[in-house]
Amino acid sequence: MYVRRMKIDLLLQFSVHKKEDIQESRNAVAAILVEQEEILLAYSHVRDKVWFTNKRIIAMDVQGLLGSKVEYRTFPYSKISSFSVETAGTFDGDSDFTIWMSGVGAFGIKFHKSLDIKELGRFLSGQVLDH
Repeated sequence: MYVRRMKIDLLLQFSVHKKEDIQESRNAVAAILVEQEEILLAYSHVRDKVWFTNKRIIAMDVQGLLGSKVEYRTFPYSKISSFSVETAGTFDGDSDFTIWMSGVGAFGIKFHKSLDIKELGRFLSGQVLDH
């Protein structure tokens, strides 16, 4: 049976290769955290980072040769309509994580196969189902 894969027009997509220490990572995002907001998971790839807090997902995209321009994107858990987790395969070394945001579009993250994408799936399930 042939299954046709739906093409996704991603609002934002990047890769992460490393799980970050939450306390060390906090300094990079502390200025935009709101009161009572805590970082629960953090990942990075070279200069880009993504944080999963108790209130939202924050993606930091460092741009330019010198990295002087930084874009922060916020995705509240209450706007997530669905998400998918695709684990790494034999020939595809990365896992794919796609989140569909109501009224915004899709947000994709490629995870290095050494990272536990199922941990993130469990975490996000709890956040989405609680909101």
